[in-house]
Amino acid sequence: MSLIPPLLGGGLFLAGLALAADHRGAARWVVEVLLNPAHADPRLLRRYARWGIEHPQMRFHRSALRQRQLVRIWGGFMSALGLVVLTVSTVSLVLG
Repeated sequence: MSLIPPLLGGGLFLAGLALAADHRGAARWVVEVLLNPAHADPRLLRRYARWGIEHPQMRFHRSALRQRQLVRIWGGFMSALGLVVLTVSTVSLVLG
């Protein structure tokens, strides 16, 4: 048997736990860096600027707190899924 599924399950569990607990601002970093439209494709932002309209997602700072809460909730789901994968793969590794 391979050790890859238990390692992936453990990694998913730890990453989800870090997001759910907002360890060292992990949820804030995900929202501000990965979900911020200001970090989007520069060509797209220039196109909207050339048209003289605001990018539809630029109301980001008004909804950032709600997005941070959603990231923490999804982090909890990730953690639970990682724990299930870790448990099932470890049991199958031990019994198989």
